[in-house]
Amino acid sequence: MNCLVLEDQQIFLDLLGSMVKSFTEISAVFKANSIESAREISSQQTIDLAILDIYLPDGLCNDLAQHLALQNPDIKIIILSGAAQEFVCPEGLKEAIYGIVDKTDAFDALRHCINVIVKPAHQDLTERQQTIYNLIGEGKTTKEIAKKLGSAHSTIETHRKAIALKLNVSGAELIRRAALTRTIQSIDQ
Repeated sequence: MNCLVLEDQQIFLDLLGSMVKSFTEISAVFKANSIESAREISSQQTIDLAILDIYLPDGLCNDLAQHLALQNPDIKIIILSGAAQEFVCPEGLKEAIYGIVDKTDAFDALRHCINVIVKPAHQDLTERQQTIYNLIGEGKTTKEIAKKLGSAHSTIETHRKAIALKLNVSGAELIRRAALTRTIQSIDQ
C-alpha cells in the first residue's frame, strides 16, 4: 500500500511520515509539502492512502483529493488539519474520506484511522496465535513460550510457522514484526 502525506510544516511532515512507516502494511510513504509536489508524486505513483492537510501555501486540498480519487477510485483519504472542523466534504469524495483528524489529536486519532484502513495482518490471527505472537514480540524463545503456555515445543513451533505463513514473513522477520507491533501497542497505551 502506497501512502502520500501532504503537510506544509516540515517537522510535522517528517513525524507523520515516520509514524506511517511503522505500519508494515504500508510499503511506501511519499511526503509532499505542497499541492504541486503531491500532484507530481501522484503522477508517478499509485496512491492507495492519502493523509492531507486542508490548507497549504498553494491552495486547498479538495482539488487534489478529487484528482487522487479519479486516479484510484479505491483510495482512502484522511483529512488532517488544525482546522478539521471547518472541512466540508465535497459530494464526490464521501466514499474516499475515511477520517477527519484534528492536528491536536493527530497521532492517536491518525493511528486509529490507519489501523481501520490497513487492518494489520496480525489481527487475523487466532487467539492462541495472537498470544504466541505477543510472546515472540517480548523476545521469548520457542522453548520459553512452550514452558509458559504448558505446551510442547513442537506445538509452539507449528504455531510459529502458521503465524509466519499468515503474515507472509520469514522467521527473522516474524520476530522483528512482533517486536515492532509490541512497541507500537505500548506507545498507544
